[in-house]
Amino acid sequence: MSEKKEYFAGMNKDSIAEDKDNIIVRVSGQGQFKVNREILDRVNDIDNSIVNLLENADTDVDANGIKVKQKELNGKINEIINLIRTNGMPLDDKEITQSQIMIPNPDISVDEAKKIFRGEGIIDDF
Repeated sequence: MSEKKEYFAGMNKDSIAEDKDNIIVRVSGQGQFKVNREILDRVNDIDNSIVNLLENADTDVDANGIKVKQKELNGKINEIINLIRTNGMPLDDKEITQSQIMIPNPDISVDEAKKIFRGEGIIDDF
């Protein structure tokens, strides 16, 4: 299994067409959630901003020696997780459902994030 597939379970235009109203998202370590198209659009916007951050940030360290990319990356992933947890419907742990999107832990390293948040990110633009 490739690095990207560890976090991303095949979200594309075809899987969106299967259920136009809801998408199953797994948040690493927190379970699965059913989210609607509006929330998915907002997650996609953040996803795209993560791709941009990882491709275009000028510096890794601020004046105080804090890794800027890492801090911003963690904040954006937490934003995605909070959006999903607040607006999504949690699925019962006993329910076995394939996730269409996998959100990594917010403590993922910048190097690991660069492997999965590239191109269109973890969600294909639609």
